[in-house]
Amino acid sequence: MNIKPLDIETTTYNFGNFADSRNVACFVGVGENVYKLEYDDEPYGDALKQIQLEINDCDMLLFVNAKFDLHWLTRYGIRFNHKRIWDCQLVDFMLSGQTESYPSMNSMAIKYNLPLKPDIKARYWENGIDTKDIPKHEIVSYLQEHDLPTTLAIYEIQKELVEAKGTAFKRLVSLHNQDLVVLQEIEYNGLLFDEDACLRQATALNLEINDLRASLYASHSIPEFNTESGDHLSALLYGGTIVIPRKEVVGIYKTGDRKGQEKLGWKDYSFYMPRLVKPLAGSELKKVGYWATGADVLKSLKPKGEAKKIVDTILELAKLEKIVSTYYQGLPALREKMNWGVNMLHGNLNQCVARTGRLSSTKPNLQNISGDMKGVFGSRYAQ
Repeated sequence: MNIKPLDIETTTYNFGNFADSRNVACFVGVGENVYKLEYDDEPYGDALKQIQLEINDCDMLLFVNAKFDLHWLTRYGIRFNHKRIWDCQLVDFMLSGQTESYPSMNSMAIKYNLPLKPDIKARYWENGIDTKDIPKHEIVSYLQEHDLPTTLAIYEIQKELVEAKGTAFKRLVSLHNQDLVVLQEIEYNGLLFDEDACLRQATALNLEINDLRASLYASHSIPEFNTESGDHLSALLYGGTIVIPRKEVVGIYKTGDRKGQEKLGWKDYSFYMPRLVKPLAGSELKKVGYWATGADVLKSLKPKGEAKKIVDTILELAKLEKIVSTYYQGLPALREKMNWGVNMLHGNLNQCVARTGRLSSTKPNLQNISGDMKGVFGSRYAQ
């Protein structure tokens, strides 16, 4: 079987995210060769053709964190779906019994007693020096003498370990690597959403949030009361004292450039709040005199009358605040931060996180989108 390791070095905006249009692929290492793409102003000519020929010539491609490199191959129009994939990172996670999330090349090298690669990350990237400003010979050497051969060496050790675990485990490794290719395509294609609709809905819900906060004001009459503070909510519901620092005039400057001007300082004001509802047994916090105020706890309380109204208001307020901050404002903010295309999300579908081996999703969590959000997501297919 003809097996080739593959690794790509890119520019580093948002950690080299493929969907950030500022990023480019600088070098592609495949097998024993390194091909220059957008490292400098020189055209890369037939480099893409040569990379494709290298891939066509092998039976299996080896990676560490395969989706990163596959995203970049996809962006440059290089085909790989006709080849088997082996992600050393994913296989190591499986071999560890799902206990070591996203193992790095160096952590695997240590585990398998292989040489460590030079730390270009610490020497250049963490010091604000991007890939295009690293000397060419260092990157080529980094790929040819370290990344590519170390990936191959890790695979050769992992292959024996997988074989030793028997046919069922070997088949499971194969299936997970096949799944990886599907997940990569999902991530690359992304999810369409309507940013303007998100922001309009955020504005509308913020009006509701302000109304709910105003309704709670009658229960505490403290302008600085923070509905997102567990301490404040605990005092409001279960009784206690809230300390509010306020800036006020504490004197007059008698000398210097500010002579005659008011001198400001902080003064603490304490507000005692009577108990409205009895806290649940076992919900005490380490901070003496405070109890949990999470939604699961509040839903288990048995308040009556005015206390019930206050608890219901707090629950509704927490729900709306989360929807606005996480989704209606959070998703457009994430899209802008990542510099993705307008109305497009490219979340991570993680195979190397959950101890149970299940799929997880982050930035954003595409598996746990609020049902209220369904109206802002679109389809590429005509209705």
